[in-house]
Amino acid sequence: MRHLVLPFFCAFVVGLLLALLAWALRNRVDAVALACAIGAVFFAWRCWEDLQSTWPAFKAEMQRRSAERQRAPLAADETH
Repeated sequence: MRHLVLPFFCAFVVGLLLALLAWALRNRVDAVALACAIGAVFFAWRCWEDLQSTWPAFKAEMQRRSAERQRAPLAADETH
């Protein structure tokens, strides 16, 4: 399940940067606001790119696990 670790990390960082951006805008710290805005855009872009590249592998693994959970019908199940 390590396929989505980096996109989740990037999303977490974007959330922190947006919170810091809101703080910087409220306190009129323009240099910090600009840095947070640039960082949020960068990490959002990286999250999107990583998600696009890792989603097919994640989906295939989830389908494989789902298929493994499906049990084959037993011969005793057919007699009732």
